[in-house]
Amino acid sequence: MVQHRRSMPRVLIVFAAMVVTGALMVGCNDSAPSPSRGSSLSSPSATVNAQALSTAVDTFFDRSFAAGKSNVRAVLVSVDGQPVVNRYYRGSTASETANVASVTKSVVSTLVGIALAEGELDGLDQTLRDLLPDYVRVMSSETAGITLRQLLTMTAGLPPDTLDGRADRSVGGRDWVRSILTKGTVQPPGQGFAYSSADSHLLAAIVVEATGRPLLEYAREKLFDPLGIVTRPAVQPLVSTEGGHQDYDRAAFAWPIDPQGINVGFTLLKLTAPDMAKLGSLFVDDGRWNGRQLVPAQWIHEATSPLVPTGDGPGDHYGYQWWTMSADGHPAFAAIGIGGQIIEVVPDLRLVVTASTVISEDVVFDAATFEVLTSTVIAPAIS
Repeated sequence: MVQHRRSMPRVLIVFAAMVVTGALMVGCNDSAPSPSRGSSLSSPSATVNAQALSTAVDTFFDRSFAAGKSNVRAVLVSVDGQPVVNRYYRGSTASETANVASVTKSVVSTLVGIALAEGELDGLDQTLRDLLPDYVRVMSSETAGITLRQLLTMTAGLPPDTLDGRADRSVGGRDWVRSILTKGTVQPPGQGFAYSSADSHLLAAIVVEATGRPLLEYAREKLFDPLGIVTRPAVQPLVSTEGGHQDYDRAAFAWPIDPQGINVGFTLLKLTAPDMAKLGSLFVDDGRWNGRQLVPAQWIHEATSPLVPTGDGPGDHYGYQWWTMSADGHPAFAAIGIGGQIIEVVPDLRLVVTASTVISEDVVFDAATFEVLTSTVIAPAIS
C-alpha cells in the first residue's frame, strides 16, 4: 500500500522546509519538539555537523504544516554507514518494531534478485506460465504471458490498488494467488505503470515456488540473519483469522501469511527503524554487508534505476519495486509505505534517510514530507 502526494499541499511542506534550512545555516538555535530519551547522536563523518542537522530535523517537524506529523516515530540519518541523526518521538525506541507497509515490496524484490543470482529463477523474461505452473489452468493466455520483469516494474496489467491505498479485491479469498490469476489483467501487460499490490504478492509466491522454501525461511538465510535483523520468534498470523491482529500487535517480529502459508508480499512486515536503515546501507554499498556480497551489485543498480515513468506517486519513475526520484539534484531511490514509512537512499552522497510512523486510519500523512526533508534539509547539509 502506498499513498499519493495529492493528499498534502506540497507548497506548504516546501515552505516549512525553506524556513528550517535557514535555521540550519545559522546554527539551528530554534526550539524543536523534544525527542525521547532513546535519541542519540553518534560520531558522523567529519564533514557533517550532527548536532546542527539533528536539531534541524526536529525543527522541520516543529514548523511543518503536514497533517499527522505527530505520528512520526523515528527519523534516522546515516552517511557512509555512520549514524548521524537518530531521533525517536512519541516515546518510541530503537528496539520497537512496526508495520513497514509497502517497504515489504522492496524486501520481496530483493529476494527475487537473490534467487535470480543463485539460479533458482532463470531470468526476468520468464512468464507466469512457467513461474507458477500449478495455476496455469486458471490463467488466461494474456495473464500466462506476464513476465517477471513486468511484475517487478508494476507493468503487468493487473488491477491497481484503490485510491485509499488498499489492494484490489482480487487479493483475497481462500487462495490469493488463484484469485489474482483468475481475475487477470485490466490492461495489456507492458502497456504502462499501474501500482498493484497483486504484482508484489505474486512475486512472493514465485520466490516460494522457485526455492521450494517458505518465504521467511529464505529471507532469514539470505538477508535478515546476515544483516543482524532479529526474526525469532516470529509471529505469522493468517491475515483473515480472528485474533490474528492481537497476535500481530503484541509481536516483536511478525510477517503474516495468506491461506496458502505465503508471507504477504506487499505489506505487514514488522521491522525496527534501525532494521530499515540496514537495508538502506546494504543498497548504498552495492549489496555488500561486512565484506559479504548478499545481493548482486548489478541487481541493486537495475532495481533502483528509473525504468518506468509513474506519472504520479512518491517518485517520478519506478524500478523493481523501488521508487526513483531526486534529492537536492542528486539521483535517489526509496522503498516507501503508506503513512510515511520510507528508506530513501542518495548513492552519490552515501546517504540513507529512514523514517517510521504510526499508521493511522483517520490522519492523512505520507512520505512526501520525508522526501522534502531529505531534499531541502538533509542532503544540502551533507553535500
